[in-house]
Amino acid sequence: MALMDEPAQNENHGQRRLRRAGLTGVVTLLARGVTVGIGLVTLPLTSHYLGKERFGLWLTLSSFITWMAIADFGLANSLINALSAADGKDDRRAAQQAVASAFWLVLAVAVAVILICLALAPLVSWERVFNVSSPAAVAEAAPAMLVVLVICALRLPASLVGCVYQAYQEGYLHQLWSGLSGVLGAAGLLLAIKLEAGLPWLVLAFLGSMLLADLLSAAYLFGWRRSWLLPHPQRFNSAEARWLLRQGGQFWVAQMSAVLMLQVGLFLVARMFGAGSAAEYGTTLRLCTLIGAVQTAFVAPLWAAYGEAAARQDFVWLTGTFRQSLRVSLWWAVPMALLLLIGLPWAFKLLVTADVTSSWHLRLALLTAEIVNAAARCVSTLLNGLGAVRSQAIFGPLGGATNLLLSWLLGRWLGVPGIAWATVICLVIFWLGVMGRDAALRLREMHYAR
Repeated sequence: MALMDEPAQNENHGQRRLRRAGLTGVVTLLARGVTVGIGLVTLPLTSHYLGKERFGLWLTLSSFITWMAIADFGLANSLINALSAADGKDDRRAAQQAVASAFWLVLAVAVAVILICLALAPLVSWERVFNVSSPAAVAEAAPAMLVVLVICALRLPASLVGCVYQAYQEGYLHQLWSGLSGVLGAAGLLLAIKLEAGLPWLVLAFLGSMLLADLLSAAYLFGWRRSWLLPHPQRFNSAEARWLLRQGGQFWVAQMSAVLMLQVGLFLVARMFGAGSAAEYGTTLRLCTLIGAVQTAFVAPLWAAYGEAAARQDFVWLTGTFRQSLRVSLWWAVPMALLLLIGLPWAFKLLVTADVTSSWHLRLALLTAEIVNAAARCVSTLLNGLGAVRSQAIFGPLGGATNLLLSWLLGRWLGVPGIAWATVICLVIFWLGVMGRDAALRLREMHYAR
């Protein structure tokens, strides 16, 4: 009788996963809609307040927020897999050990990162790194960068809170807190501009306000929502910690590769063409990635859902959901890219100063990268949910290194758009080609295992 009931149970679990993923997607859209709206308001304010070069420096510094997020050695991502597997087995004790072990490991990493940054950051000529020349930008580059490094390190342990929400397919709660984080960050930024503060203070007001939202979210999760997951030191488990580190190591390599693929472009533009060109590239990139922000709202919640489905061996749901996510993502990305290709010049006139422009060639390159990346996100989410990150850990660094070399070559040949075209080429070869083949093989194995 139990075997006869299993398909019905899988169907119920599958419907629950889709409901939670859909709810998370809708709430994410609403929360990000508020955040994006605030961002569109603050974009012209910061552009006019800072001027072209300092505005380019601001955008480049903002990209380091993503860079610092990977300093946890992949522990946050391995925690999602550990918790989703524990949820699939209804094992609370394993979940408690996973959260406690991950928290104390990440806290140790954060302390080490802060000490290293305080010791080494003053020794770097940041004005040369960011290729700035105006006296104000030269004076502000080093202290602003130090603020970014320290605050982002402090946010590392708090990032685990979002992972807990995601693992239990309650990403909608995480997104509500993320929306609050964006609102507080924008409020801090506006206050700093109102007080006519320098760039380091703008960075501190922006990131410090977001850190406050992180702490409030943690207090809600561990004090109310799931108090039984509070990371008591006695719940730290050395065996669990070793598993998280092993799994996290592969995630960390994959994350590093993704950063080299998707986040290094703005830094390369600043180094090769100056902070002024970084303002044009960064603004275009920020507007183009709105496409991915909407897609990610519905694709990202599937990570934990894939992990839980695999733990329950619900391979029919898993395969069908992946294919549908790929189709819907492309149906969304392609038409929106065409719309932005035409409409971005008007957006620039509304949002930034007249000396910050976007050529059609740059728009075409970045929007093509966004379309390809939409498919790549679906592949990565499936592999991450299954804990199958080996191909990403092996071929991701090769793709990232190839992207760096190709960006330099195409940048010298085609100018700023060449850096974006390098990303397109490497995404197609490594993420869709190599890792897409890995995903297809795993789906085929699941099909035969039914």
